[in-house]
Amino acid sequence: MGETVLFLPIVIVLLGALAAVGVGLSPLRARVGMVPLSWGLALFPLAAFALLATAWPALVDGQVLQWEVAWLPAVNLPFALMLDSLGALFAFLVSGIGVLVVIYGGYYFKGDATAWRFQAYLLLFMASMLGLVMAGDVLSLFIFWEGTSIVSYLLVAYKYKYEEARAGAFRALFITGGGGIALLAGLLLVSYVAGGSDFATILQSGEALRGSGLYGVMLGLVAFGAFTKSAQFPAHIWLPGAMSAPTPASAYLHSATMVKAGIFLLARLNPALGGTEAWFWLLTIVGGLTMLAGAYLGLKQNDLKALLAYSTISQLGVFVMMIGQEMDLAFKALVVGVLAHALYKSALFMVAGIVDHETGTRDIRRLGGLRRAMPATFALGAVTALSMAGLPPLFGFLAKETLLAAAVHPTFAVWESYVLAGAAVAAGALLLAQSGLLVYETFLGRPKDATVQAHEAPWGMLLAPALPAVLSLAIGLLPDTAVLEAFLAKAAGAAFGGTVKVSLALWTGVNLPLGLSVVAITLGTILFVGREVVRAWQQRIGAGLTFNAVYAGVLAGIDRLAWLATRLQLGRLRVYLSVMLLSMVGLVLLLGGVPWPALDAVTWPTLDFAGELAALRVFALLVIVGAGLATVLLKRDFAAIVALGALGLAVAVLMALEPAPDVALVQVVVDILSLVILVLALTRLPRSQRRRAQQFTFAQSRGGLLRDAVVAGLVGVVVTAVTFGALTSRPRASVVTPFFEANAKPLTGAKDIVGAIIVDFRALDTLIEIAVFGMAGLGIYTLLRYAVQKHGDSGRQLDDLPAPLWTRPTRGIGGLETSAFVHGLAYLALPLALVLAATHMMYGHDQPGDGFTAGVILSLAVGFWYVVFGYYGTRARLGWLRPAPLIGSGLLLVVGSGLAGLLVNGQFLSPVDFGKMIGLPLPAGLYLSTSFLFEVAICLAVLGSATYMLNTLGHPEQRMETDKRMEADKRMEEPASLPAGTRENGAPAGEQVRQEMG
Repeated sequence: MGETVLFLPIVIVLLGALAAVGVGLSPLRARVGMVPLSWGLALFPLAAFALLATAWPALVDGQVLQWEVAWLPAVNLPFALMLDSLGALFAFLVSGIGVLVVIYGGYYFKGDATAWRFQAYLLLFMASMLGLVMAGDVLSLFIFWEGTSIVSYLLVAYKYKYEEARAGAFRALFITGGGGIALLAGLLLVSYVAGGSDFATILQSGEALRGSGLYGVMLGLVAFGAFTKSAQFPAHIWLPGAMSAPTPASAYLHSATMVKAGIFLLARLNPALGGTEAWFWLLTIVGGLTMLAGAYLGLKQNDLKALLAYSTISQLGVFVMMIGQEMDLAFKALVVGVLAHALYKSALFMVAGIVDHETGTRDIRRLGGLRRAMPATFALGAVTALSMAGLPPLFGFLAKETLLAAAVHPTFAVWESYVLAGAAVAAGALLLAQSGLLVYETFLGRPKDATVQAHEAPWGMLLAPALPAVLSLAIGLLPDTAVLEAFLAKAAGAAFGGTVKVSLALWTGVNLPLGLSVVAITLGTILFVGREVVRAWQQRIGAGLTFNAVYAGVLAGIDRLAWLATRLQLGRLRVYLSVMLLSMVGLVLLLGGVPWPALDAVTWPTLDFAGELAALRVFALLVIVGAGLATVLLKRDFAAIVALGALGLAVAVLMALEPAPDVALVQVVVDILSLVILVLALTRLPRSQRRRAQQFTFAQSRGGLLRDAVVAGLVGVVVTAVTFGALTSRPRASVVTPFFEANAKPLTGAKDIVGAIIVDFRALDTLIEIAVFGMAGLGIYTLLRYAVQKHGDSGRQLDDLPAPLWTRPTRGIGGLETSAFVHGLAYLALPLALVLAATHMMYGHDQPGDGFTAGVILSLAVGFWYVVFGYYGTRARLGWLRPAPLIGSGLLLVVGSGLAGLLVNGQFLSPVDFGKMIGLPLPAGLYLSTSFLFEVAICLAVLGSATYMLNTLGHPEQRMETDKRMEADKRMEEPASLPAGTRENGAPAGEQVRQEMG
């Protein structure tokens, strides 16, 4: 049962994200509205919650469920999941509140046909958060930790057209991402000192960790990562800025999930790193300052979500402060507070979203009197606000009482109790005033803006905040809470590292915590009554004191460093080569020099023209040298590109003679594809601009040419010497080759060792490489599209097609007319390329060739279509050729094949032969396996990325606009106007391309 409970909830929620994407990209999107779609998607986190609930008896008994697969067994690095009561508390909140937020999001985005993206992001974030709280080792935790940061960026920047949303998302990613880097270093140090990366080992190594000389470094790095994630002072500034996110995201990320990640991490590591003076003072001071800063700043806010954001910051400070205490009562306060806060804050955020959705504003200066038009919303807001204020009989009152009891615990010195109790009372008073401000100014006060029209939200939208509101009230009133108490006690004990007793009784008698609570309520009431005076004073005093200025200064400093770096990028190749040459020589001298190999021990090749293909080898070398010189010396761009292509083909010949047929084949197809892409890029550059570049390159003095020749010669000599030394000093017998020769066939079923390395032994590397390749194509598309828009090019976007398509004359690249014969060749080339690509994918595991080669072959055929039919003609005829779905499908297929290996063999990306499993008879050399799926995935990703490049570089509108700008510049020098339809040399468009290309 343990494996199922740990693994399946994450997978189920991921399937929900895929379902959202599937519906959004299919015709179902037009038929299924957001409301029914959201109800359907909510079933996925509901199933995850139900599956987790099956582990409740085991968790209450104190059992720890574990699941582990080998990730890097050679270095004892597993991918592990672990579930105890502490992780389960957060997992229940993540999945349970996630169900409500998904449903709520359907009503919030009702009528928005593109909101499936938001739901997909939300479910993806939910899966990352579940993985984080159930991580069983530091590597797994860090992967999911960074996953939450990245997906939260997408959620906060969901309204990406607004500068505020983009800025808020970047600020959050910048701060939490910086903390993530520190956290990684800290976790690696913890693993090193503990002697293992799994939490079971780390939590048992507390004495070794606390006694290590690296303890201070580990504590600082881990705490910094947790503080940035949980918005601790002064890194709290990202949380209010993230309120630009849609309200469903705020209700989820900033109440029960992302902001609690740092709290969870500190609680998880407390038994290992806690219990020291450094731990106590660091967490107490930072948590206390955060508690007070959030409570103080929240009272002066006018935006409902901003007010809730600062109150969240204050509560997060409370949690951090409690983790720093070495007493069981503090950890009771922690778990009770985490649960209470998740309930009332998620409901309050959703209430704020309802107000915004139904009135069009969240500004309390425009709201008022909404209780009549929105009675149900008012009731929900009032109940949850009272819980936030810590008033009985709400669950929040119990959380506040427990906090105050911990603050006056007898283990503290007298002055410490005074300080902690005073800070807790002050924060409680400010939070009560905030709660009153929220309810009164929104629902009870007089209406302030007659243009604000309100009406009650639909029942489904009210259902989401109603459930946590009811729980906030019910938990404090239930006569028997023994089951919940037992669970919370185990969760608190896991964080404390000992036994913790939890009682949820509201009335514990007349005592000091009750007296402090009365003081906090009294002071909060006074602040609320005098709120106008207090808020006006806040606006005057310290209004300019903000850590946003520090953040802006850091960004300005980074920009300054970037500017200084660009001063070194002069655009002159000789400067770059000189820097590399000097750096290489400096490193050699620093290392004491490199011994020159004994030439008498070198085996020199002989040219036996009768016994081997030496003549072809010499010819290839001569072509390489000649083509290299031609590439540098030729002034016609097209001729230089052709020479560069010839050089690449000659290198492929040398590789084939080694023999290295796989590498040679890839070199050939990549060389030809590069040639096509460069030619397309050439047509994007106006002739006048290219002429200026040529003048800059060739119009030099003899001294300049001599200088460049000397630099180039020195670089060539040094690189040759280093290469020669490396080749002659390396071991003649390969260390790894025998391993691959012995294990390729038995372990992967592949006869081709190169293919086995690519898709089996180094499959994870290949997965990352195709992701990078896809990002490269997307990067070219994005940068050129931005440049087009920046310079005021045609309003038509890269993905737009003119209508009607088939009425336009067929013209190839640059407007060149193409014949019917060439059309026939194009129609013949594409299916032939498909057959060749399929052959490479099917037999690549046994013979030279692979998915990358297949993708490049298909890209070549598509590139030929662009040359023959032009951009519009190709897009019209090949409607299936959409780069983003191709890349996405490839990456998903890789992940799917990896998961298949995980399910069958227990290792991600391990080979599985499905044909052999089901007894499917296949021709010799053909395998229906995960390796074949991997090859198909590589092909799709490569084709998608290449299509991005071809689409971008082959778009005619952008070239026309670029030409217009350059011609306008020239007309400033030559006032005479040109006839319509001609270029700067008076030739028609197609004729000019012929002239330009030589």
